[in-house]
This record gives sequence, structure tokens and C-alpha cells, in this order.
Amino acid sequence: LIVILPNVSIDAAQAMSGLPVIGEFFRVITFRDYHYIDDRYSADISVPELTSDDEVLSEAGDAVNEKIRAISEQWISEFEQAAAECEGRSEVFVDYEVIAFAPEYFTLKLMTYQGSGSGYEKDYYFTIRIADGKEMTLAELFPEGADYVTPISENIKEQMRKQISEDNEKSYWIDLDDDDPVKAFEFDKISTEQQFYIDSQDRLVIAFDEGDAGPMYMGCVEFTIPEKVTENIK
Repeated sequence: LIVILPNVSIDAAQAMSGLPVIGEFFRVITFRDYHYIDDRYSADISVPELTSDDEVLSEAGDAVNEKIRAISEQWISEFEQAAAECEGRSEVFVDYEVIAFAPEYFTLKLMTYQGSGSGYEKDYYFTIRIADGKEMTLAELFPEGADYVTPISENIKEQMRKQISEDNEKSYWIDLDDDDPVKAFEFDKISTEQQFYIDSQDRLVIAFDEGDAGPMYMGCVEFTIPEKVTENIK
């Protein structure tokens, strides 16, 4: 069974989504649904779209929508190719949620999963500054040239160590022996393209995809950074 909803009008898509208005600046609708299932392959893909009555925010939403569609189309294309070749098994999942609507920022999260023998999760975060409609990078939260990487990275290491000490099922790639086979993956510092968002309490949250900060079984992990860590970054 294959069900594909092609590009439709905003009014029609919003009616199908049944989602309420999010805040006073953005609405999120399901732009496209893609579903496929047989005895070896399955796909459940929901593609979101941001809309706004504000001209500046509408342009920002359009830019994010373009990125999301490109990501979703790539997942669909790879899935269809695998299904056409009829080799092995595969399942694909794409969904979304609004994870933060702080006074200054709006964040939409796109969640993806691909399973073929073993599974892999990857999340995408799109954070828009309400004041000017700019999609933010982590560096742009701080003054130009400021060293935000070091204090944030050190705090994440502290959180990792604390979690490991309190829960023997938690594991991160930190404080590894030189002969450890995964030494090359040891967490040192966040990247300049680090995934992040600002939560509803105006706190910075650093996000890692599956396998980026620890073993794959840990899945996607997040670390909320205390305000004291970033308040004096200049």
C-alpha cells in the first residue's frame, strides 16, 4: 500500500494536519505525508511546513521549509531505491515536533530514523530568532570571537561524568584509555556546527545525534547548559 499526498495548498494541508496555531508567530502544518508498507519495507514520513502571517518570519519559514523538504526527499528517494532493488529489509521514519517557543526563539525539530539490520537516528534543529527572522547558529548566540566552545564543552564533560557515576547503564566516549578501540571517537569539544536549541525556559540545550557522544545504544542525547556557564561569555 502506498499513500502519497502531493504538494497541496496551505489551507488544505492545515485542515488535514489538525494542528493548532503554535504561539502567535508561527503555524506548523503537515505539508506532505508519505506511507509505504509491505512485508519487508516500511516508511512513515511526515514533512512539516512553517507558515506565518508576518512577512519577515514567513521568509524565514520558507528557508527552513526548503531545507526540510530536501532532507525528506533524500530519505524518500533512498528508501524507494532500496525497495525497488528488493534486497534486505528497511524501515524509515521522519516526523517533527515544536520543542521550544521561548520569548525570543522558535525551534522546530525534525526527527529521522533508518533501520536496516541495525537502526540509526538523526535529528535536525531549526531555531529562528523572532526579532528578525534569522535562523541561528550556535556561534551567533554569543559575541563575535567569543570562546563559547570551551566552557560549554567542559560543562558537557562534567555532566557526562556525573551521569556515568549515577547510572551504570549510561556510557559516553570520555576519559578513555589510550588503547581503547573507540579512543578516536572520544568527546573533546562541541563542533562549530553543533546542533542546539533554546528551551521554553530560555536555557541552551546542546544536542548530539546517535553515536556522536557515546555508544549507539545511547541514541540521540541532549545536555542542558546551566546559565552560569554562558552568562559571562564575552
